[in-house]
Amino acid sequence: MPAFSTRRIARPAIATLMLLAALTAWPAAAEDRTINDGVYTSEQAGKGAEAHASYCAKCHHMSYYQGGFLEPWEGAPVSAIYDLIRMKMPEDRPGALRPREYAALLAYVLELNGYPPGTEPLGSTAETLDQIRLAPRAD
Repeated sequence: MPAFSTRRIARPAIATLMLLAALTAWPAAAEDRTINDGVYTSEQAGKGAEAHASYCAKCHHMSYYQGGFLEPWEGAPVSAIYDLIRMKMPEDRPGALRPREYAALLAYVLELNGYPPGTEPLGSTAETLDQIRLAPRAD
């Protein structure tokens, strides 16, 4: 009989608890900014594309992030998806990237989904990311 591994159970459970904590914090955001307000730069998204090629592409084709990928997150603060990505990716070394690399990857996802760039890069602190909501694209 194979040995029981609590490690395989603990990681998803921790990530789920973190997601639930972020979801319960949604109403606390002080601003009404959304990802439609140009919350990343084109240069940052380009760095995210490079990071994707280096760390993510072996498991996730860029098309994985397009289409309905962001729909389940609508209304959530950007910090919710940022934290989940940071805690779980890359799968072989979760949390191994720098905060600005995770922010660049998220900027790349926003670009892939047609959200407009702005003049300031997406930040990587909880305080900053909690102030921006994920929303359907304004066409």
